[in-house]
Amino acid sequence: MYDAVVAGGSISGLLAAREIAKNGHSVLVLEEGFEVGSPEHCGGLVSENALKELGIEPSPKTFDSKIECAKIFSPKGKEITINSKKQKIIVINRRELDKQAARQARDNGAEISVKTSFQEKTNNLIRTSNGNIECKFFVDCRGVSRLANKDRDGILLTAQYEVYADWIKEGQVEVYFDQEKYPEFFAWIIPSGKGVGKVGVSGKGINTLGRMDEFLKSKGNFSTIRKIFAPI
Repeated sequence: MYDAVVAGGSISGLLAAREIAKNGHSVLVLEEGFEVGSPEHCGGLVSENALKELGIEPSPKTFDSKIECAKIFSPKGKEITINSKKQKIIVINRRELDKQAARQARDNGAEISVKTSFQEKTNNLIRTSNGNIECKFFVDCRGVSRLANKDRDGILLTAQYEVYADWIKEGQVEVYFDQEKYPEFFAWIIPSGKGVGKVGVSGKGINTLGRMDEFLKSKGNFSTIRKIFAPI
């Protein structure tokens, strides 16, 4: 019997569990994956101030690089450069950040169960892939997955690749707006170091594989080391 059960062992679920446990309540986090922090879908672009407000100080493992500017491109190639030094924007390793949040939750008394998926809630009973659990409150932090089989109107198809390429500039984020290619969203480049970063495209009803191939070919030579397809 727990005071609360949290479904979803990503950053929102782990911080919710941390705060619940910090206030003296028993809480269990259910994570359907084999590991907290995997697979890593996020681009990892955050501000240092935002992390501090969440009570997280980036560890050496969590921190990837600092961002100094962003270039915003129009469909016709015109660009605007935004200096972001004062905003203290950083790129973090989301896998390590989630593990840091998990440690905070555990240190405050929360329990975490991986490879355990939420299936159904009935009154004070939670049915999971590993059996039934009693609780007083249920917190759903599964994100977009809870909408996958329901209302898909707000879901955007997304592809994000981790690539090696000399056109990825350290400290420079790039955002490409084109409502024909990326309706309701955009394409992006987020550097995690010199010549390495995350390249993504997203949009309503698009062929993400085709759009990504088109975008990468327009940039030049590259090597892909990781591919993630996950909705926003």
